[in-house]
Amino acid sequence: MNERQEQRAAWVTGASSQIGVFLLPRLRAAGYRVFAISRKAPREPLALDPGVVWLRPEAALRPDSVAGLEVTGRAADLVSAGPLELASRLLGVRPSRRIVAFSTSSVHSKRRSADATERKAVLEIGKAEAMLRSLSRGHGVPLLLLRPTLIYGCGRDRNVSLMARLGRRFRFIPVAGEAPGRRAPVHADDLAALTVTALESEPAADFESAACGGATLSYREMATAIADLPSVGARVLSMPPRLLAAAAGALSVLPRWRGIHAEMVRRQGRDLVFDDSALRERLDWAPRPFQPLESDFSVPGECLRLQLP
Repeated sequence: MNERQEQRAAWVTGASSQIGVFLLPRLRAAGYRVFAISRKAPREPLALDPGVVWLRPEAALRPDSVAGLEVTGRAADLVSAGPLELASRLLGVRPSRRIVAFSTSSVHSKRRSADATERKAVLEIGKAEAMLRSLSRGHGVPLLLLRPTLIYGCGRDRNVSLMARLGRRFRFIPVAGEAPGRRAPVHADDLAALTVTALESEPAADFESAACGGATLSYREMATAIADLPSVGARVLSMPPRLLAAAAGALSVLPRWRGIHAEMVRRQGRDLVFDDSALRERLDWAPRPFQPLESDFSVPGECLRLQLP
């Protein structure tokens, strides 16, 4: 690495998440030393690569945990692809140059959910957003807060991959009626690329936005694109919404299908797309349209190399 690169570092929470999978190699390619935080990391910091050090959250919160490994020259950047609460705690112990934090568009779409658990979850996320926003302003650190829609790309999501699993298991993907609700799935690698662009853009400033994929399509069209994959080989089956909601409730008691529930079925008729035009213009971001590939259901080899075994 050259001298400029040695002065770049980033702390990444949720480093084993689907965004983290694609972000680590992109940060390394951009010359960053990465401190990757995950609950799955070993007790002691682990260097899988000269420029990637894995730590548990509790280790990352200890100021001396990476003594001798931190770069000098400027404060590190902070990327939150995990719990926003952890990002707030890190900001309190580690000086940051700027922050890119991922929340979820669910704070808008599930605010009035009929499912009390969902309502409670998004309420807590909203509180975590507010805390990080307040702390970043108090520390004078620019914050880019992003709320992605359906994320997919390496098989670690609970939406696209779940639909593919349903199709493989039952040879059909059920949808509620015509399932006309619009969706804009976004690839995790496009979010990773956006993150690196945001970290390197000048001037940095506080900004909040949704982050959608490059195409808008109905839920049924999304299901059809997944069903048509050779590895899925399924068809899309329209079912009466009430019947499908009841079936989803019954299936959800099984551990393998715990992500399925009646409210998910009801949302198939609602539009869950958001305006992110200002973000695209601001950072010249052009995410890919939803055209799922077989490779979107596993971690790419070049990314796997930097992930925990």
